[in-house]
Amino acid sequence: MPGFFDGAPVTKWLIIVNVSIFLLQILLTGKGERLFMQSWGDTSIRDTFMKFQLWRLITSQFLHADFGHLFFNCLGLLFFGPHVERWMKSSPYLVFYLLAGIFGDLVYTTLFFIPGLFESHSLDSAAIGASCGVLGILAIFYFIAPNATVMVFLIIPVPIKTMAIVFLVYESCIVVFDLHNSGGSAGHLGGALFGYLFFKWPPLRPFVIKISQIGENNPKKRRQTRDGRIVQENKRSPLELTKEVDRIL
Repeated sequence: MPGFFDGAPVTKWLIIVNVSIFLLQILLTGKGERLFMQSWGDTSIRDTFMKFQLWRLITSQFLHADFGHLFFNCLGLLFFGPHVERWMKSSPYLVFYLLAGIFGDLVYTTLFFIPGLFESHSLDSAAIGASCGVLGILAIFYFIAPNATVMVFLIIPVPIKTMAIVFLVYESCIVVFDLHNSGGSAGHLGGALFGYLFFKWPPLRPFVIKISQIGENNPKKRRQTRDGRIVQENKRSPLELTKEVDRIL
């Protein structure tokens, strides 16, 4: 019987890495101290952009504030990640996931400088978590399975279209009225927007594919066809095939 993570090794390792780092944070943090690694791994406008510590755009995606934060992000990865990874293939999926996280931070940073928004925030307000990447994955799932039903709280069946509308209204209200975790909600909307653009803005798909193929030009993985063209072995994802069809048409 096929395993749950068959064809989705990146999703499995994302969950393992996130859980492992959180446990490491707990073990190495003294009583009353800030969680280990957050001081150099979280993302804030001052540290990340003004001090040009750009690694924080990646490291912050693997840090979590508490068990609930970690649990729901990993739950999102568990429910939606394998489907999206099998559709997209592992390398583009990982690139997409990380770029969605980065894009979420960029959206928050942009909105921060709009007068009237985030008045309770400062340049040192920090953000952590995998939520932006997870929401990007959820947006992709929405497009590849628009008629799916999602079990909210594991017991309430909700059509994904309804869930998307509720999500957009809820997160937008938090941002507009600067409610609790408004910066996080801005990042969530940014991650979902990246997933939307992935489907609606044609240049984004080949960009993700091209980055995912860096270092993969191994001649052993290629073969010669009868007409002399070089093609990949039969492992191309629907994402790559869609790109090729678009190019031909």
